[in-house]
Amino acid sequence: MKYWIIINDTRLGPMDLEQLIATPGFGPESPVWREGLPDWVSARNLPELADRFTQPVQHAYNQFRQQQQYWQQPTYAPGMPQPAPQEPMPSTYLAWAILSTICCCIPTGVIAIIYASRVSPLYIRGDIYGSRRASEKAALWTIISFVAGLIWTPFSIIWSLLTM
Repeated sequence: MKYWIIINDTRLGPMDLEQLIATPGFGPESPVWREGLPDWVSARNLPELADRFTQPVQHAYNQFRQQQQYWQQPTYAPGMPQPAPQEPMPSTYLAWAILSTICCCIPTGVIAIIYASRVSPLYIRGDIYGSRRASEKAALWTIISFVAGLIWTPFSIIWSLLTM
């Protein structure tokens, strides 16, 4: 028996049942016609194809994998969630944190360095939210270090002048 199918607004046929099943883009909603049918019907409504579309999902998946070209290896194993598109890594502020530690205030600068050094490992592990938070905290502690240095410097100068 010969079949005709419509895929992407293109009528294909005549073909036998095996060719029909192997046609790329063929699925349960594909319009199919054969002699004896008054009009086009969905593939799932043909008696000879009905059992094909009521198979368990795993069996259908195995058939799909067999039809795929073997050179197209998936990046992720089946069942693994696909990763969301990566956003760029947030700034580490490490250079600023080191500069604020050396020039301004050691205790708050060390805290800034600690947070700045956490940004890259968190990002590499895929924890985008954690790397963003570490970046924000590194920036905050760097600013606190610079402000503390600006506040402490005049007092330090006055103290050194008085104790001479």
